Amino acid sequence: MRMIAVSLALVSLALPALGDPASAPSQPAPTPTASAPGAPNEDVLGEFVVTGVTTAEKLPRIAVLPSLSPLYEDVVVRGVVRRDFELTGLFELISDSKAPPGLYGFEDPIDVDAWQKLGAEAIVKVAAEKKDDNTIQVLGVAYFLSVGKEPVYQKTIVVPKAEARVTAHRITDALLGALTGRPGSFASELTFSGKWAQNRRIFRMDADGNSLLALTDPSDTAIAPNFGQPGHILYSVSHEYSPFAVMDHFGTANKPVRLPFTTSVYSLAFNKERTKLAVAVGENSRSVIYVGNADGSDMKKVSTSELATRPVWSPSGKLAWVGGDPSQGSQRIWVDGKPVSPAGFTAASPAFCDTEDGVKLVYSVATGNNHQDLVIAAEKGQNMARLTQNQGSNSYPACSPDGRLVAFFSTREKAPGIWLMSLKSYKAQQVSTQQGESLNWAALPASAGDAP
Repeated sequence: MRMIAVSLALVSLALPALGDPASAPSQPAPTPTASAPGAPNEDVLGEFVVTGVTTAEKLPRIAVLPSLSPLYEDVVVRGVVRRDFELTGLFELISDSKAPPGLYGFEDPIDVDAWQKLGAEAIVKVAAEKKDDNTIQVLGVAYFLSVGKEPVYQKTIVVPKAEARVTAHRITDALLGALTGRPGSFASELTFSGKWAQNRRIFRMDADGNSLLALTDPSDTAIAPNFGQPGHILYSVSHEYSPFAVMDHFGTANKPVRLPFTTSVYSLAFNKERTKLAVAVGENSRSVIYVGNADGSDMKKVSTSELATRPVWSPSGKLAWVGGDPSQGSQRIWVDGKPVSPAGFTAASPAFCDTEDGVKLVYSVATGNNHQDLVIAAEKGQNMARLTQNQGSNSYPACSPDGRLVAFFSTREKAPGIWLMSLKSYKAQQVSTQQGESLNWAALPASAGDAP
């Protein structure tokens, strides 16, 4: 499908006052006007629109066996795993209504031949049952029928009953590894800053949209959350219009992080190895990017433009940010000190996806009617293609730890909220009605019950 060109009016950049929570540049938000004469041609954003409705390749058919058990833990585990497989966008799931007659209990055998006759190319069974008052045992089995009629994965683990949901996600990740050769990353969490009355709070939720939890005081303004060490969420907070300072949420506690800056710290990011830290800092009525050691020592300025914020590291160690000044005409995505997004388009919220096809750069660009769309490119910005078009405004992409999915906020009609898109089939599905900014995604800390 060819793109429909929509003009873009250039947006002037204005840096908010330091310490003003209402206008802190945790993430510049494009505010384009309608079409204007001389606006840039959207053809540079890529020739093909990815709709997520059809795919070039036929998706393999997979059966996730139904459950007839009334037990809470079995219902949860099976439901979570089936939903995870739906969200991958990698498979066509066979409807439960087509399940062959038979028994589907924890110990009941799998009728491989009956499912194969229904066209199943892979078969997954998950089940859970009570072990004692505090624990459950969870079973995961997978067949890949092009390989043979012996399981490619089979494991039973015992976990606390309270961990039924996260264990289901870990089973999904292991099953995906057995079926595709690349483990999944549904045992993970999203974090973002969302509105709360006149302020903003930091929230987290599971990758499938469940277990939403507010982490910060509603009387403060908290922005730009990102992940540090496993289980840690760092963010910037302003209390009663004080400069933004960095806090670390871990468990149920929020503790200050000492950095060598007295002005506002608007956002930060660690590299993959967590040996380097990049921060966006207010300085002389500007925002600049500093890079140093993970503990905040030996910080050096790396940006040169008037505006520089939202740093993010690629898996290979490249550093991207949003930068701009009057001479550039609009804010652009910079990678290792060079602008890589198209000139004339207001760009924002860069993210890197470590996909099976290499590292990809995903970011938003302002289009007409106050909308933003997502584009995907190679790590250094070349070979762009559009991920969204004519589906509301789409912003703040965040990539799954396995590189298969990108999450983003969307205002699309009748279904605003957080959406996940497969970067293989380009199928997009809603997981939450929440809206916000500065979305980030990371794996949960490992646990003793992990399914290898």
